[in-house]
Amino acid sequence: MSGENETYSRHGIISINGLCKKFAGNEVLKGIDLNVAEGEVVSVIGPSGSGKSTLARCICGLEQVDSGDISLCGVEITHGMHKNDDIARLVGMIFQQFNLYPHLSVMQNITLSPIHILGITRDAAKEQALELLAKVGLADRADARPSQLSGGQQQRVAIARALAMSPRIMLFDEPTSALDPELVGEVLDVMERLADSGMTMLVITHEMGFARDVSDMVVFMDEGMIVEQAPPSKLLTDPDHARTRQFLQRMLGGRDAENPKVNAYGF
Repeated sequence: MSGENETYSRHGIISINGLCKKFAGNEVLKGIDLNVAEGEVVSVIGPSGSGKSTLARCICGLEQVDSGDISLCGVEITHGMHKNDDIARLVGMIFQQFNLYPHLSVMQNITLSPIHILGITRDAAKEQALELLAKVGLADRADARPSQLSGGQQQRVAIARALAMSPRIMLFDEPTSALDPELVGEVLDVMERLADSGMTMLVITHEMGFARDVSDMVVFMDEGMIVEQAPPSKLLTDPDHARTRQFLQRMLGGRDAENPKVNAYGF
């Protein structure tokens, strides 16, 4: 193992220190510190406007940070030190909206970046795309256009497209929020299988069942800060902070606000 790999194995495949971000003078992220170990699944929960999506966009290089540092696999990516193509080799991003190219087929959507960024041959890219489509249950839709797919199918294509870049890390920003309720499960199933494969995943989600069942760690954010983080068995059933308890009570339909120990799932 190289010295660089030894560094990130100690400090995390995702290492964030003192991350701050402002928009028009509004401080959206206020000194975020977070480490994610290789192979770990971390779910980030919190109310709308707490900075969760901004955090994800900073990690994948879509927003420039104001201060602080982000390292992926031991590579410093903040302050314009690396191009987006470099970051795309390290991290794949799945958005709330599917962001597929509507004029391209499923196959073309998946093979475009591997061919033009990674430089692999068209035949190799197609072979890989078919393998990925099989993994997400869409082997028969390679020639379809996005408009011919359901929302759940489009999101599964988006996952296959991100995986085609062979990233070390996958970021998910509310990947089921734009889906009809009956389509949510098919996307979460793909994500769970991906977690089982050992992929490092940072998942911004309101899907509390996924956070409970799949995550190694749950992070609760509010007002641009990490309020607390703990394994799901702790944070989701016996959180330390009153703000976390309040959030979980609201998410689950308003449990007794006077109860100092919230059992979020009734067990």
